[in-house]
Amino acid sequence: MQTEHDLVLEQLRAAFPTTEIDFDDAFAAWGMTYADGEEYAKQLSGKRWDALDRAYLDLRSDALGFLGTAQLVAVLSAYLRELLEGGPFSQVPDMLLLILTKPGPNTGSKLGKKRFDELVDALSEPRSAALASVLDRFAKEHPETPHASAAQLALDMYWHQFITVES
Repeated sequence: MQTEHDLVLEQLRAAFPTTEIDFDDAFAAWGMTYADGEEYAKQLSGKRWDALDRAYLDLRSDALGFLGTAQLVAVLSAYLRELLEGGPFSQVPDMLLLILTKPGPNTGSKLGKKRFDELVDALSEPRSAALASVLDRFAKEHPETPHASAAQLALDMYWHQFITVES
């Protein structure tokens, strides 16, 4: 029997097909100053999201803040999987939940709002639904952690409208 956790992972895999990732100019738009950009691109380029080194993703989760939108979408599913399977004690929740939280009307910079809007525009509805399901499942599996609160905030601020798998 499949658990709710398994159903969310299945939804994630269905929404994000496994195609090779192209990291040409991955940091050109937002991250020219990211010191580890060349190494990050070399580690991920040409691989599928489900074949990426999970320990490396955890180590370099800070790259998410510097990636161009297309590359962020290309690796988003790998980081969502790591959020769900790595739990609240990996480094992934810190940056990922920050990126996935819609800036409020009086919070965040114009740059943060622009980046969030670009991400939303780049995601299909099935991808947004998978993202929302991962956030929801993560918050429910780790209710006593600050990261669960951050995941719930991201849901409340925007992603809740896409939840299709009730968990």
